[in-house]
Amino acid sequence: MKTIQVKQSVFWTGGKMKKIGRIVTFALLLAGLWGCSQSGSAEKVTVEEKAIPVRTMPLVPHTFEEYLQITGTVKARNQVDLLAEEGGVLKRVLRDKGSRVRAGDTLAVLDNPVLVAAFHEAEAALHQAELTYRSNQVMYGKKAISENDYLASKYALERARANFALMKARYEKLFLKAPFEGYVNERYVDLGAYVRPLQPVFQVIDNAWIKIRAGVAERFMNDIRVGTPVQVTFDALPDLVLEGKISFVSRAMDPVARTFTVEIEMPNPDRKLAPEMVANLKILRRRYQDHLVVPLDAVIENEQGSFVYVVENNRARRLPVKLLSIYADSAVVEGLQPHMDLIVVGQHEVSDGDLVSIVSGTES
Repeated sequence: MKTIQVKQSVFWTGGKMKKIGRIVTFALLLAGLWGCSQSGSAEKVTVEEKAIPVRTMPLVPHTFEEYLQITGTVKARNQVDLLAEEGGVLKRVLRDKGSRVRAGDTLAVLDNPVLVAAFHEAEAALHQAELTYRSNQVMYGKKAISENDYLASKYALERARANFALMKARYEKLFLKAPFEGYVNERYVDLGAYVRPLQPVFQVIDNAWIKIRAGVAERFMNDIRVGTPVQVTFDALPDLVLEGKISFVSRAMDPVARTFTVEIEMPNPDRKLAPEMVANLKILRRRYQDHLVVPLDAVIENEQGSFVYVVENNRARRLPVKLLSIYADSAVVEGLQPHMDLIVVGQHEVSDGDLVSIVSGTES
């Protein structure tokens, strides 16, 4: 009985081992087939290289202008406080603030009775001296008086003329006159008030012309000179655009702001601009003739420097460039050749040597 049981057990065990062997063999066969299939698929991806779509623009030399944009302040070409040179009461105001005036127009009259009397006295003394001189001149010709008497009357006349001229000049100072054509912007003294000598009475501005003054950083001193073109705009008058040139460049630096002063003098159209308005200046700093200009977005920078991608034989080629000037969204570069196809869209998706395809919508 034991012998039979042993045989049966051995037989069953052997059959089970054969069954397991067949299963393992079949599994290995399937794994091999699957592996071959995967290997063939990988080989197919490697062979079929995918092109990266990009857009390009041809590089053509042209003129590039770099501008310096700063703000300045509008000033009147001439702006003065009209001072009283003689004291007196403000008696009459003939041209008040808000008036347009011409050079020499009387704005106001001061009342100074003492000075007026002195003027008339000098005038009378002059007439008396002229009469005496003419009389003595006749008498001297007839030898009726000595030469000393004649010369004394002559010198007295000269003194009378000088005194009259002095008093006339002082008398005329009671009439406050416009120093130039312009606009009476302010009156500082009320009618009837006493005006002291050297006290300001009016402010007069020449608003037919303006000066725009601005401070420029010292690093730009060698780029800006008299005659440099400037475009001027104003936030308060957005439709007004003026073209002018630098009329003055200071050679002394502001020790605090580290800037030098420039001025632009130009006509004031319809007298619209007022002193102390803010002006936006677009000053030409440099002009490049026949240089290659690229969009700033096309330039990529890393720790090695700046570079761009161009298309050659349907492949991306990486080229280092040197930035000569940057303004707005463009840059002047060195390191490229005319008529190259610069990648301007998709440059961040390619690497050197990648296959590329140029899509429609090429920029020019």
